[in-house]
Amino acid sequence: MRKASNRRSGGGTAAPALREPSLAAVPFLKFAGTGPIELLSDAQRQQVRRRAVARDFPARTIVYRAGSSADSVFVIGEGVVKSYRDLASGRRRIAAFFFARDLFGLAESGYYVNTVQAITPVRAYEIHVDALTELFAHDPDIEAQFLWKTVHVLREAQHHNIIIGRRDAVGRVAMLLRLLRKQDSAGSNRNIPVPMSKSDIADYLGLSLEAVVRATRRLERQGIVQFVGRHQVQILDLRQFEALAVAA
Repeated sequence: MRKASNRRSGGGTAAPALREPSLAAVPFLKFAGTGPIELLSDAQRQQVRRRAVARDFPARTIVYRAGSSADSVFVIGEGVVKSYRDLASGRRRIAAFFFARDLFGLAESGYYVNTVQAITPVRAYEIHVDALTELFAHDPDIEAQFLWKTVHVLREAQHHNIIIGRRDAVGRVAMLLRLLRKQDSAGSNRNIPVPMSKSDIADYLGLSLEAVVRATRRLERQGIVQFVGRHQVQILDLRQFEALAVAA
């Protein structure tokens, strides 16, 4: 089993971590039109917690590397991680960002597909695959909730493909900001936390760092958003922002 330090890094005061593993997803069978909902009941979260080990990962810590044996899955209680693959060309391609109440660690043929690294200090609940299999056998309803979450992750991957399919860098950046806005406060806030660096944004959007910088400056010049420091964006013109972020 991997060990991680309990130290925290970075400035500011972090929000308290969830005391039990919690999963949220946009459902596909009911509650149509709603945002992400809590998938597990209080009793189910306690069942998962009894089989999980809480891990604290300081920012920039590697949780696991691509190609290593996939013996566990992880549920995030606090913080943000990135899932990426280093390409033979020397470029890095980020496949996904994961946030609180997200699940990561899905494998292929018993091995992790991508490397996962903490962007911020992270509290995650590690569940060994044997313990997870036992839990599913004990409570099939929990297995169904994990399936819902897995489908949610696949939908997010499809959305990522749509983003990088856009030709304009400004549109790609706007679509990412819209995803981050939905992640925070169900998309009702004009202030968007951006925990990742511009280099991470470039690697996620399939752009150069220079292209991301030019796109962010253009959004500011047009009066659509304002970048407040390195990790905060304020929406100035919501109508233009939404029109740009949803345009194909």
